Amino acid sequence: MLLSIDATFIFVFISFIIFLWLMNLICYKPITKVIEKRNEFIEKNKKTAFEANQKKEDIIKNSKEEIEKTKQESNKTLKDAKERNIKNKEAKINSKKAEIKGLINEYQNFLSENSNNVKKELKGELEFYVKSLVSKVLNVDEKEVNVDMSKADEILK
Repeated sequence: MLLSIDATFIFVFISFIIFLWLMNLICYKPITKVIEKRNEFIEKNKKTAFEANQKKEDIIKNSKEEIEKTKQESNKTLKDAKERNIKNKEAKINSKKAEIKGLINEYQNFLSENSNNVKKELKGELEFYVKSLVSKVLNVDEKEVNVDMSKADEILK
C-alpha cells in the first residue's frame, strides 16, 4: 500500500499546518520573546558587570597611586623633619658651645686676675714673714732686714 492522496490526507495536512500555526502563535513566539528578553538582560548585566569591574580596577589603581603618593609625601615630610631637627640640634649645640667658650674665657680671666692678686698678697705676706723670721732669728729690727724676693718671684710665676 503506497501512500495515497485522498481527503483524509489533505484534512490531516491542513490540521497539521493549523496546529503548527497555533503552536507558533501560542508557544513558540512567546518562548522566543522570553528567550530574547533573557539574552538582552544577560547581555545588559554582563555589560554592567564589565563596567563595574572596570570602575573597580580604576578605583584600585587610583587608590594604589594615592597610597604611593602619600607614602612618598610622608617619607619626604619625615626626611625634612629629621633634617630640620638635626639642624636645630646642631645650632643649639653650637650655641651652647659658644656660650660655654665665653664662660670658660670669662672664668679664665677671673682666675687669672685672682691668681695675680693672690700672688701679690702671697708675695707681700711672704716678705713680711721672712722679715719677721729673720729679725727674730738674728735678733734685729725688721726695718733693717733686706729680703731679696727674686726667688719668690720665680716660684710664683
